[in-house]
Amino acid sequence: MEGMEWNQRLAAVRKAAGLTQEQLGELVGVTRQAVSKWESGQAVPDALVIAAICRVLHVSADYILLDREPEEDETAEAPPLFPDTCPCCGRRTSGGICPACGYEPPAGAAPPGPVYAVVGALSEPIRRGDQTVQLMKYCGLTQEEIDRINEGYQCTYPHNNIVFCRGRDARAAQWIAAHLDRLLSRIVEDKGEEEDLLRAKPDAMKVPPVEQARPGGLGFWGTVGAVILGIIAALLLLSVF
Repeated sequence: MEGMEWNQRLAAVRKAAGLTQEQLGELVGVTRQAVSKWESGQAVPDALVIAAICRVLHVSADYILLDREPEEDETAEAPPLFPDTCPCCGRRTSGGICPACGYEPPAGAAPPGPVYAVVGALSEPIRRGDQTVQLMKYCGLTQEEIDRINEGYQCTYPHNNIVFCRGRDARAAQWIAAHLDRLLSRIVEDKGEEEDLLRAKPDAMKVPPVEQARPGGLGFWGTVGAVILGIIAALLLLSVF
């Protein structure tokens, strides 16, 4: 691919990955027409979209834009802009807000530090309905995994504490626990113990209300919405006076 322009390299790498323009667009959150304009040289994606393209196609931005691979120390030092999987539910995401559970991971690599488990104090087996929906959405559990939890429910007596998920950072653990409101969840520090020991550990932090657990405050679209509402309110006031 030597001697190609950046848009030609993009098209060649996309085809080598076996993706259509429409499929690449879906993976990075744009239309097929946008991808077509990039590949024809009529438009250039912004930095965040280029980062998403590189993750999807498994190439470096240096290669796409400059036709060179980054130096070895550069590739070792540069963290991903966003994680490839959601730190809460574990589902694959292309960055930004997780489309499954709504969590918005911070940009860059996760900082080192303690990790936590979310434990539920059950008074009865998990019921189908809201409880099952919450576990599937925020912990990424399948119905089969929830059925196995119910099968082993009696084995946890007298604590009746079930480990719903473990190995989450503090921010993700708070997000999960705050949303498992129908399961009396709590957060304990996870040092790799057996689950029997993990269940009996004391709380490591309080479970915040959902509003406080929401990462990033309003977030991008919340901020946009607040600005739009502010403009509408100002126009209404002007029309009155």
